[in-house]
This record gives sequence, structure tokens and C-alpha cells, in this order.
Amino acid sequence: MKKISKLKDICCVSTNYSDDNYVGIKFLEDEVKVFFPIGYEVPDNNSECRKSIISLIKTISIGNKLIKGDSKYSNNNGNEKEIPFSSFLWIINDYLNNGLYTDKEKIYKRDQNGKINWKKTLNTNFYISGKNAIYLNPYIEKNTLQDNIITDIHAYCVGISINYIGWLFGNIPIPKNNIIEKNFDYYLTILNREIIHSFDDHKKNLLINLKKILEMSGGNNKSYLKNYGTNQYEYIWEYMVNEVYGNEKVDLFFPNSKYHLTGFNDPVEASRLRPDTILSLDKDIYILDSKYYKYGTTKYPFHLPNTDSVQKQITYGEHIKNNFNNFENIYNAFIIPFNKSNNPFELSNNIEYVGFAESSWKNKISNNYFEKVSVILLDTKYLIDCYNKYTDNGLEKMVASIQKVVDEF
Repeated sequence: MKKISKLKDICCVSTNYSDDNYVGIKFLEDEVKVFFPIGYEVPDNNSECRKSIISLIKTISIGNKLIKGDSKYSNNNGNEKEIPFSSFLWIINDYLNNGLYTDKEKIYKRDQNGKINWKKTLNTNFYISGKNAIYLNPYIEKNTLQDNIITDIHAYCVGISINYIGWLFGNIPIPKNNIIEKNFDYYLTILNREIIHSFDDHKKNLLINLKKILEMSGGNNKSYLKNYGTNQYEYIWEYMVNEVYGNEKVDLFFPNSKYHLTGFNDPVEASRLRPDTILSLDKDIYILDSKYYKYGTTKYPFHLPNTDSVQKQITYGEHIKNNFNNFENIYNAFIIPFNKSNNPFELSNNIEYVGFAESSWKNKISNNYFEKVSVILLDTKYLIDCYNKYTDNGLEKMVASIQKVVDEF
């Protein structure tokens, strides 16, 4: 792989058009490319750019978890075994700080064969025979052959991690190992046994990450580098907004309908509508719909949510109004990505109100705030930093921005 002197040079930002909606890492022959989601401002400084790429990798792992947990995401990245990028990062960071594995968690057995550990043995029971002290159950240090194998596995996995993501950290020499491909299952057995019997947290984390990398490689360190990303970042955007701003279980607020059919004793329930994110504060409740749309980067009205999205938000508001008595004010908002440093609105805050949507079938003099859906622009880098807990979520600013729609009443 070509040497990378400036990380920003290998980065670009997706436009979210059908032929340019990939977000993640791509390996292209002898080079690598990093694709950020729409609205992301890629830092110029190498250190900050590295942090951004690592943050991006963490969000891609969200998508892989969503695939496993919900069938609606099943065509996101296919059914291939997940590439353990988080394990690559952990292994490289640990290797740079601590070097290769050495067993610091000594295990002792009461046995008759092997090297005696006299410090522990002298504290056990003994009897005197003539002028000699006889120890019936000496402590014997464990054979170190297995430790040497784990060191080899560690070196092997460090090499794979460097192949995948070493370019983030500069030129890291790959340590040598004595791994034999045909012994792959044996190596996994050793790791599994050590994971069960280890009580040292650092060692256990190391072993678990080694196992993930070993399972991914299949024992073949010459396997080609697989891309790591998604063409459906909208699911990740939705998930992050919910994690950063949601504080209610959305399944408590599902509107539904029922059919009363001839020949059926009981009503038949139709599928339910599902809001993305619910935020409640005191007597106010906010219904947030995460839209990974292009409007924040184009200012083109046809890149805004359609009428069916507006209708659903109003329906959620009506459902809450009619079924929950503990909320005085109900607000609606679309959350759309943008770049606070480069946008056609000439706006510069992380969170910005840019208007609202309303329906033509509702009473124009209604006092239901939820009937006007605020359009909120949210800086993409800021959201990812909030999700990774690098910064505060600006909740007060988000709430104040949504409430600007009250001025329209």
C-alpha cells in the first residue's frame, strides 16, 4: 500500500446521490480511500483527521449491528462475516503501548513435575524428616509453551491489523510469527480456553480481540482486504440521532389501526407506524424524524421529505395528544445533515432551524404545534462526535431550535 503523508488526501465526502452514496473505507489495489457521510467537514490536521476516521469506523459498526438485529437492514452490507475494525484498532493501540503478549497472570498448580515456585510453596504445610523439610504439595509454575503460542497468535493478528488499518498510524513494522495455517482450529481452542480461565481484564480483552481477528482471517494472512462501509448510511444517521437525543422508548408511541371484518370475532390489527426518536422534557415532548437527505448541502427544496413523511409526523402528534394526558406541548421536527463550515445557507452553528412543513388538510388556525414540522439542520461531524461522547449534545440548542416554529403560530 502506498505511503500516506497526509490523511485528508485519501478522504472524500459522499454526495448521497445514487451513484455516490457509499460511506466507509475502500481498498483500491495499492491504495485506500475513506468516504465520509454528507455534511462532514474532514479536518486538515493529521491527528484530527485520524480521530475522524476512527469515529467514522465506529459508526459503520453500528450498521453491522443493526443488520443482525433487524431484518429491515438485512441488505445493507450483505451476509459476509463482519470485519472487526474495532479489534484492529484495539490491537494496534495496545501493541504500540505494550508490545507483544507476555503472560503476567501466572497460574500455579499443585503437582510433582516442573519448576517449583518457592515463594508460594514455603507458605504451605510441611513436615520434618531428619534435617529436611518435606513439602507435600509444592506449587509448580505452568508450562510456558502455550504462552509462546499466544505470543505468536498476537504477532499474527498485529500483522493483519496493520495490513487493514496500519496506514492510520504511519509505518509500523510487522512482527514475525510462527503461525501454521493448518493449526488454525487448535489456536482458537487455546484462545477459548485462556479466555475462560483468565481473570486479568487486560489479558481477557486482548484474547477476545485476537479471537475476532483470527476468526475473520480463517488462518489466511494473505486474504484480500475487504471494504468496510455501507450504501445506506441513513439507518446509522437515524440510530445516532436517537442515541444522542432520544430518552423515551419509541414502542410506547406506536400509532396503529384495526380492521373490523365480517366473519372475525375480534378486530384485526394492521401494521403500526414507528417514530424514529422521542424526546420528553418536563411537560413537552418532541417527535424527531431523522432524514439523511441532501437538502442541508444543496438547499434544493425537492431534497426535503415528501408529504407522506409530513403526514406521519402529524399522525404521531395526534396519537400522543389523544392517548397521553401528561404532555402540554407536542413538537415535530425533521433532523437533516449539513456542514456548518460549508453550506449554501451561510449558517455556522451545529444546530440550525431553517423552516417548517405543514399540511393543506389541517385547520390553519389550530394551536397544535405538532401540525407544523420544524426543519432542523444538524452538523454531521458534530453528531458523530456527540455519539462518540467527544462533546456535549447541545440539547438546549436543539430544543430551542425546534421551538422556533411557535413563532409561526
